[in-house]
Amino acid sequence: MARKGPALAMVLLLMVALLVPVTWPRPPQTVCTADIVQARAVAGLANFSAWLRRNDATGFIGEMGWPADRDAAQWTGVAEAWYSAADTIGLPVTAWAAGTWPANYPMAVYRPVAHGMDVDVVGPQAHVVERHPSTAGYLRGVNLAAGSFATSEVNGGFGSANPGRYGADYTYETPSSYEFLASRGVKLIRLAVNWERLQPVPFGPLSSSEVARVRRALSHARAAGLLVVLDLHGYGDFALGGGPHQQTLLRLGGPGLPTTALADFWRRMSPAADDPAVIGLGLLNEPTRLAADGRAGALLWERAAQQTVDALRAIGDRRALLVSGYMPMGPPSWGLMHPHAWIRDPLHRFAYESHAYFDHDGSGQYWSSYADELRDVTWPHPALCQQLTPLTRQVLQW
Repeated sequence: MARKGPALAMVLLLMVALLVPVTWPRPPQTVCTADIVQARAVAGLANFSAWLRRNDATGFIGEMGWPADRDAAQWTGVAEAWYSAADTIGLPVTAWAAGTWPANYPMAVYRPVAHGMDVDVVGPQAHVVERHPSTAGYLRGVNLAAGSFATSEVNGGFGSANPGRYGADYTYETPSSYEFLASRGVKLIRLAVNWERLQPVPFGPLSSSEVARVRRALSHARAAGLLVVLDLHGYGDFALGGGPHQQTLLRLGGPGLPTTALADFWRRMSPAADDPAVIGLGLLNEPTRLAADGRAGALLWERAAQQTVDALRAIGDRRALLVSGYMPMGPPSWGLMHPHAWIRDPLHRFAYESHAYFDHDGSGQYWSSYADELRDVTWPHPALCQQLTPLTRQVLQW
C-alpha cells in the first residue's frame, strides 16, 4: 500500500495537467528599430514593463498618439515600432484620439466628414492602429474625447455653473459612430467624461441629465459590441463656478476638494455607470494639478487613488480600475515619482495607466521637427535592438 501512494499521486497530477492548461511565461523577444527616436519610444515601453514586472503589476496605455501633418511618415514609423513593442509586451492600448474633432486636428485616428456628428472617416493613423488589433490577451481601441470638450483648461468661462451646451460645446458620439468604429476592428473605447458636469458640487449629488447622456453613450457602445473604460478626464482640479459666476479652481488635496472628494465622486458614479459595456473605470486622467508638487504631490495622489479604490470595492464594484501615475507619467519616466507600486486591491483587478507620446518631452505637442528630435535624443543613445519581456497577467481582456 505504501508504494501505491506516489504512483496514485502521479496519476492524479497527470490528469490535472491534461484538464488544466498550464501557461508558461513567454521568453524575451527582440524588437529592432530604424533610428534613435524609434529606439527611444521602445525603450520607454521597456522601462514601464520592467517596473510592472518588478512590482507584480499590470499596465494600460490609456493614450498614445502622433501627428499626421508635419513629418508624418517619420512619426508613423515610430508608431509602428512602438505598437510592435506593445504587442510583444502584451499591453492594452487606446490610441489618441477619435471622435468629433475638427478637420484640421492632426491627431484624429477617426473623425467625421467636415463638421458632421457621425464619425465615419479614417485618418492616416488608423492604418497603424488597425494593423495591431485586439487579441485574446489584450484589448486595443481608441479614445473618444468629445465628452471632455468645453472645460476650464480650454476656456476659463466653463465650469460647474457653466457646463457648456450639449451638442454644441461638447458631445458624446452617435450610434452610427460606434458602429463605424466597431466595423474598423476597434474593441475598446476610453470614453472621456467631465467631473464638473457630472457632479456640479463636490460631495453633492450627480447631475441626472448628464448621467442620462453618459448612460445613453454606454448603451450605444454596448449595442455596437464595444467595451468601455469610463475615463474621468480631468487633471486634479475642479472649476467651481464659471460663466456669469466667478470661477474658483479647487485643487485635489486642498481646501474645498480633499482627496476623499474623488472617492465620493466614484462612489456615486459607479452605480450610475453600471452598463455591462463598462469593464474599467479610469479614476483620473492625468493628476497634474494637485495641492502639492513633486514627491509630495505623488504621495497625495497615491493617497487619493487608494481611497478611491477602497470606496469602489466597499460598494461591491468589481470592475477593473485604471490608476494613472503622477507626472511625469510617460513610459520613459515611469517610476521616477513612484519607485514602488502603491495600490492595494483585494480583487487584484487594477492596472497602472501611462500615456505615451513620442516627442522628446512626452507632451504630445510635437513642436519640434523630426530632424530636431533626432538631435535631441540624450546620450547614451538607446540600442536600436532591444529585448522585451512579455507580461503574464492582464485585467483588460475580452
